[in-house]
Order: sequence, then structure tokens, then C-alpha cells
Amino acid sequence: MTRERVIGDLSAAHDGTEIKYTCCAQNGCWDASCIVRCETKDGELVSLSADDSINAGLPREDVSEEALWQGMVQMRPCAMGHAWKGELNAETRILHPLKRIGGKGPGNGHFVEISWEEALDTVAGKLVEFKEKYGPYCIAHSVDDVFEDCGFKLAPWFGMGMAAWGDSSCSGTTCGEKMHLGFDMVGAFHGNTDVCVGFEAPDLFNSKLIVLWGLDPLVGWYGSVSYYMKLAAERGAQIIVIDPRYTNSAETLADQWLPIRPGTDIAMLLAVAYVLYSEGIYDREYVDRWVEPDGFEAWRRYVMGETDGIPKTPEWAEPITALPAETIRGFANLYATSKPVHLHFYYAPAKRHLGEYAANAAMLLQAMTGNLSIPGGCETGCSLITPPRMPFPSVDWQQAAPEYNPPVCYNIQKIAEAIIQRPNLDSGTIDEETYRALIGSPPASPLPNIKMMIVENQYPISHHETNKRMKSLEMCEFNWGFQWHYGQASLEFMDIVFPGVNMMFESRDNYQLGSERFMYGPNGMRNYFLYADKICERPGEVRPIHWVHTEIAKRLGIAEKYNPRLANVSLDEWDDAVHELYHEAYDAWAADPTGELKALGIEPKPWNEFLKMPVVRIPIDKPFYPYKNYMEAEEEKSPFATLSGKIEFSSKTVELLDMRTQTWYRGGLEPIPVYDPAYMEGKPANDSFYNPKAERYPLSLVTPVSAYRQHACLDANPQLRDECYRHAIWMSPVDAKKRGLKDGDVARAYNEFGEVRMPVYVTSRMMPGTAAVFHGAWYTPKIEEKTENMPYGLDLRGTPNFLIGDEHAPHIVGALLTAGLIEVERAGR
Repeated sequence: MTRERVIGDLSAAHDGTEIKYTCCAQNGCWDASCIVRCETKDGELVSLSADDSINAGLPREDVSEEALWQGMVQMRPCAMGHAWKGELNAETRILHPLKRIGGKGPGNGHFVEISWEEALDTVAGKLVEFKEKYGPYCIAHSVDDVFEDCGFKLAPWFGMGMAAWGDSSCSGTTCGEKMHLGFDMVGAFHGNTDVCVGFEAPDLFNSKLIVLWGLDPLVGWYGSVSYYMKLAAERGAQIIVIDPRYTNSAETLADQWLPIRPGTDIAMLLAVAYVLYSEGIYDREYVDRWVEPDGFEAWRRYVMGETDGIPKTPEWAEPITALPAETIRGFANLYATSKPVHLHFYYAPAKRHLGEYAANAAMLLQAMTGNLSIPGGCETGCSLITPPRMPFPSVDWQQAAPEYNPPVCYNIQKIAEAIIQRPNLDSGTIDEETYRALIGSPPASPLPNIKMMIVENQYPISHHETNKRMKSLEMCEFNWGFQWHYGQASLEFMDIVFPGVNMMFESRDNYQLGSERFMYGPNGMRNYFLYADKICERPGEVRPIHWVHTEIAKRLGIAEKYNPRLANVSLDEWDDAVHELYHEAYDAWAADPTGELKALGIEPKPWNEFLKMPVVRIPIDKPFYPYKNYMEAEEEKSPFATLSGKIEFSSKTVELLDMRTQTWYRGGLEPIPVYDPAYMEGKPANDSFYNPKAERYPLSLVTPVSAYRQHACLDANPQLRDECYRHAIWMSPVDAKKRGLKDGDVARAYNEFGEVRMPVYVTSRMMPGTAAVFHGAWYTPKIEEKTENMPYGLDLRGTPNFLIGDEHAPHIVGALLTAGLIEVERAGR
């Protein structure tokens, strides 16, 4: 075939196409909202290309310095964003409602295709039946029962459902933010506070030193932040990566890589604090103004060894962390003298057993050095949430006032425990107090009695102790929800399956955490929004999730309350009706009744003109940094809603209350960040090298995110799976040689929780004594090979959460754990 013929055929494919825009669906575009230009023809997606809503035709690098500071740059999707096209017509895609025949679990029962009428009638009938039989607290949502919300969208009018406290992403930092800084993530999530602890990407230009502690932004942070990290490095910011792996960010961005032993972060942080205290190189002015003095002194006494006789010197930390004392001391001095410092202690090291003490210590160090709330600094907790730069359009769905407020009954990370332990409560094997302690149930709340689960996404494999999660699903009498592909682990435990819509291209409405079509991110850049249009037709019998919930609501007699504006709209008219509601919302916004748009220099286009380029963007005057609106207010007011109104190095809440009886964060808690909490009675962390079980399982497992899937999304994507990278156990040459393993050998990784088999990747990018398996691989069971700790079949793909337990007692409940101890040996032994 000639070159001209190839070009001609490609050009013909683009003749007569229509241009629409959407944004990537990774993580619900929680962090970025990258803009994707789509070409469609006859309802089919032809091609994807990058954002051209600004600086069209220019490389990013060619825009002016002013444009970079103002955030006037393209928001381009990464490889995953482009790969979503491969999900549309995947061979494994579920296109019809399914009903299970037979038992739950891999190898049990099978599915048959059924009509939408039967699927909807069955679910509605079961909801009525279970509410009458078990009461309102028998249904839970596998994903969205978070931040004190209930994921069952019909709960406020049907009078059934529970909420949960906690979350998955920032679960290792929220306790410290609340206790030491007074930041309420729940309030921020619900828009009930103007305290914002995030930062906008251009603020990285203000940083002289950027410390990426357990953070690999070039892989794990989508959108503008990773791009601005690269720009900041080019502009002279020093970057230090602290991580047991030599990550992509360490290779590309870092001036120095500090290979710390996993789980020993608190020791290094305490040693840094020792240098700051002992040499007096902290920001006294900031401390005097914003830090509660008694707690500052209490932590000093602990760090200096005055309370326990153990000075937390760099020499003390050296054998724990495997970092030389001179390196720790040098880092401490550089950190103390490089203000402003963006020290970003990320989620992974915080979501270890006792990991929140390290996260808390990082926050306190940022306060101690005056870097917590200044341009170029970082709060270093969740580091999300910045105020919007402009008002955004919002559809008025005209829902009725809620008639039922789902009570908070458990911690979301204890959902499996709530199901598994409930029979023990009912039989009297455990008492109510014990049951509440095991699941984080508030003392006055109703007790969960979960018999039905709404399942979305890859619930079991995306969370720790996967076998326990699967057991909990098996114990539920009836499970229903949305799934996208045959082969998903969660599918095997469902009774009724609705085919999931492709959120990116087929309909975004009222999906995860209430997504809608006017999209913007809560962090990084909030100076633009876009209208994420429906791009292409849905295949088979796939229906919008909002339509599905409305149809169930009809059968329950509450559609006029849940979705009055669409309750009587037919399926054929649904998409047009939804589009018109967004049209109405846009027109109401464009009318600018308050004059705010005019003041911002925004001149809205008519709707039809707007749709041609549905992006509104304004320049950033000064980038937001944590607490900026408070730090720059004319009248001084503390943003720190602690009991003292200041940053509390020793939490007065923890000092004054018995945390074992508190509603949230209940369990053993120390008021200051410590290396060895008293309630542990000298026992090391569950995933520590010093734990006795390390004799049997000597490798410390970390489970980083991948550049080629986000959580479990895209693991089966034909454009990514096994073509862009190989899913393998990363091991150092030292550890591999000790076990007689060579690169590419198939090995078994195991511990008391589970076992997986997968190839070995032998690399010097791992420090000795550690192993890494990327998070999110789909469980592929070998059904004929079941063991006591793999009761559903040996995993042949490599799902690392089979190897991570969920034990916390007597420790705080609530964090999604991401690390453990394992052994690796050649398969077949």
C-alpha cells in the first residue's frame, strides 16, 4: 500500500466528522479534568486528540512565562486518558443486564442475559423485601459510602441505607489534619468550610525545595501538577525524592534520591525534628504566631529524649531507616534553610500500620519551619481542595427535600468486617462494644446488618485483604450494581448486573460521587471548567446510570421526589432532555445575575457557540497556597479549628478524651507523633521489619500505582495490558539472587493472607529487602487450585491486595492499608 493511499484512507475517516469535548474519566477526574477533543461520525468515536482550547497548535513549552504563572495552559490527558477509547468496544464488555444462576464466587453459578424490565423489577422488589425483612440498615454501597455520605442514591426518599465515615484516598492523613490542624475533610468535601489546604500548580514555582515523600507525581498525580513539577525543576527548584523505589519522578525530576526503608518514615521525620530543635533552626516567628506552645514543648521533650530517655538523633534513625546519619542531618539542614519548601508527604507511606504518625509529623515539620501556609509551601496532608476561581453552572434537578437522613454506622474500610462479624454479634460470641470497636461504629448509631451490597467498580481487589472482601460479598444475600467487563472479580459475587456506561464518552451524569457534565478539578487548576458532552452512542443495551436509578425509583414510587424533571421522560428522549437541562443551567449562569462573571472578565457565549469550544478559562492572578484566604485576610483569624485555635503539636482533643470511645478515629491514639505508641506495648507495626513475622515474610511489600491503569480501571484494556509494560514483582538483584530467581521467572509471593503468582522483574531500582507490585491488577483465579488462604482460587495475575491485611486493633481504624510483609520464591516449590 502506498504512502498516498494510507494518508488518503486516514483523511477520509475524518471527513464529515463532528467535534465534541469531554474530560478523562480516571478517578472521576477527581484531580485534574484533562480536556479531550473527540471526533465523531454517525454516533461513533473516530479519534481523540489533546486539548486545543488554548494555545492551539503550540507546544506547551512555547507559551509565555506569564501564561504559565496564570495557568493558561492546555490540560492534556495522559496515556490512560487516550486509552479509554479501547474500552468502548472491548470484547469483554458487558452489553446487557445479567442475572446469576447458582452460587456466588469464581467457578460457582453462571450468568444469563435478561431484559431491563426483569432486572429493574428484581432489584426494586428486593429493596422492598429487604427493607421489610431486615430494616433500613441492611444495605451498603461498596464504594460511595464515604465522608459520612450514603452511596445509595435513593436512600433519602426510600428510607433505607447507611452512611460511613472515612475514605480511601486520604484516609492516612485525615486524622492528623483534624487533631493537629483542625482541618475537617468531611466539612470540606461537603462545602461547609472555607478552609482550603490544597495548592494550585503554579504555586510550585514559588518553591525553592520540593520534597516528594512517597509521591511519584509523574505516575500518580494526573494533570497539571506533574507538568508543573517538571517546569519547577527546569526553573531551578531542587527536588528530593524519598522512596524505597527509584521511581520515574526520581529518575526524571530529582536532584537526590533517598532510598528509605519502607515503614520507617516516622524515624527519619523525628530525626529531622531533632536537628531542628537541637540546632534551633526552625521558624520562631511562625511558631510563636501559629503554634500552641505547650504542645510544641511536649514534642520537643519527646524528640530530644527527655520523656523516654531515647534522643531521636540521626544516628538513632540510621539503622532503622537504612539512611546514613549524615544524610539525614544534611537533609534537615537543607530543609530548614531552603524556605519555601513544598514537602509533600503522600498517601502511600501514610496508609501503613501506624503510618499516620509519620503523616502527622510531616505536617508538624512544615509548621515548625514556617512552610505550612506560605506561597511555595505545602500542608502535606490531603493537599486537595482549593477555592474555585469562578462560579460554575449547576443543574437544578429539583429533587424533593430528603425525608430520611442515613445514619453513619461504620467506617468504610471496615465494611467487610461489619458483615463477617455480624453473625458473631447475633450469636453472642462477641458483645456490642467489641463489634462497634471492630468496625468503627459510633456509640449512638444503629448497628449495620448488611444483607445487600450495591457493587460498583472492582470493589474487592482495590482494597486490602481481598479474600475477606470477597467473603463478605459471598455472605450477602443479594448484590446488585454496575459492572463493565466480564472478568471483573466483583462480577462473580453479584446477583443482578447492570451494564456499566462508559463515563468518559457515553454519559457522565450522576455517576461516582455525583459527577455531572460541568467538570473541574478541586486541585491543581481551578481556573477553568468544561462541558463534558455525550460523545458517542451506547452499544448494546447499555443505559445511563441516572436513568437506571430513575427507573428503580419509579418502581419504588419515589421518582417524582428523586428525579422529578426526568421521571416521565422516555429512554428515546432521555439524552436530549438531559442535554437541555444543562443548556438551561448554562443560560442561568451566563445571565450573570450577581455580576461576578463580568467582574472576572468573563463574557459568556450563547449556548450553541459555547458548544463549539465548551471551555471557560480565566487567568490566575496569584496561585492559591494552603490557607491563603486566611493568611492574606485583612483581619487576622485563625484557620486552625483546634481546641486552642492554633496548630497543636500535642492534640488537646486526644489529651482530653478517651479516643477509644469517640465517634471518629476511635482506637489507640497518641497526642503527639511518636515512634512507639504506648498502646502497642512495645510491639512493632504489623508491616514492620521488626515484627516477628518478618522471619517468615522478610520482604517489605509496597503497592504503587501504575501509569497504565488507575486503581483497577484499564487493566484489561487492549491498548495497555501487557503491551506497554509487564506486570511483575519488582525485586532487587540481591533479593532475587538469594532466592535463585532470574528476571522473568514466575514466582509465588505469599504470606498469611494470600498468594499470587506472577513474573519477577529484577531491578536495581528497588532497595534490598523490599518488593513492589503495582496496584489494581484484576484477579485471575485458578479455580482448581484452592488453599486455606486462597479459598477462591490461586491468583495468576498478581493482585497485591491479597497480601495486605486489614488488622488495626488496638490501633485506630479507618486507613486503607497499602503495604505488608511477604516472601517470594520460585513457583512450583
